[in-house]
Amino acid sequence: MTTVQKFDLNLFRLLEALYEERSVSRAAERLFITPSAVSHSLRRLRLLMNDELFTRGPRGMMPTPRAHEVARRLHILLPQLTDVINPSEFVSSDSDRVFGVACVPYLSTMLMPTLAADLAVSAPHTHLDIRSLYSSVVDDLDSGTLDVALGNFRRTPKRLVTEELLRDDYVWVMRRLNPAAGAVPTLEMLSTVPHVDLLIDGAVVNPIESYEVRQGLERLVVQNSVAAAEEAFAEAGLRRDVRYHAPDSIAALAIVARTDAACLVPVSIARLFETHFDLVLFEPPYASTTLTIQMLYHGEYGARPAVAWLLDRIRAAVQTKSA
Repeated sequence: MTTVQKFDLNLFRLLEALYEERSVSRAAERLFITPSAVSHSLRRLRLLMNDELFTRGPRGMMPTPRAHEVARRLHILLPQLTDVINPSEFVSSDSDRVFGVACVPYLSTMLMPTLAADLAVSAPHTHLDIRSLYSSVVDDLDSGTLDVALGNFRRTPKRLVTEELLRDDYVWVMRRLNPAAGAVPTLEMLSTVPHVDLLIDGAVVNPIESYEVRQGLERLVVQNSVAAAEEAFAEAGLRRDVRYHAPDSIAALAIVARTDAACLVPVSIARLFETHFDLVLFEPPYASTTLTIQMLYHGEYGARPAVAWLLDRIRAAVQTKSA
């Protein structure tokens, strides 16, 4: 018999209660069982996980590193297990579900605060776990530990669904005090200033045409339309002076605000920080591409009420930002 087969799922609830309460007696009250039953179940947990899990201290039952790790995962998995058992039941005002959203960095600032404000009213007990888009996103969409990913995707596994969410044009940005900011925005002018390029995921090795390929999923990892810019500069016999690399648009804009560099970013994030950083925005002086952002989710999980509700709230957040 495997460890999973021997595991009583009620033990997960007990571990969660002990982790949050730090007390055998309070965990017992919360679970409507006796303290001795909690102690007995804790002994079973320690044997099954081969770890002490909790030790007595001056501030109660103190979790071990393994208990911290397990509790963090249970915080996401237990509500999702409820979705599997009772898929027809989701009441946003009552739910304490953890929603996992991975997105390209600029959406964390441009879109996620709108979504968080919506959930604070429509689902006040839920939790929003926002993560940067990462290479193992397919694994977590398959397991259900991630509900949706927002980014630019090309080829995707058939079991995953893509849906266009929004489009964003690119603009070049400089600080107003940049000596070049008052000149006509031409390729020649841009070739005279240093550039900031955006590499969303610095862990990616040899991305193909600005995309990382993993597990049948191609995701954009170079966010600022570099290919179109490089082609335009090359055709004009010019070279770009890439002086800085940044992990996201906000970091790039902050560098531009303190130097005489220029960067190419989505217009929505540039407008958001235009006044704060005292920026000048202008359209690329060549045929530029448009950034398309898609929602990516598992076909099976996306049909379940809780995830379907989240997808609707994300669509509504985009409409709110566009209004």
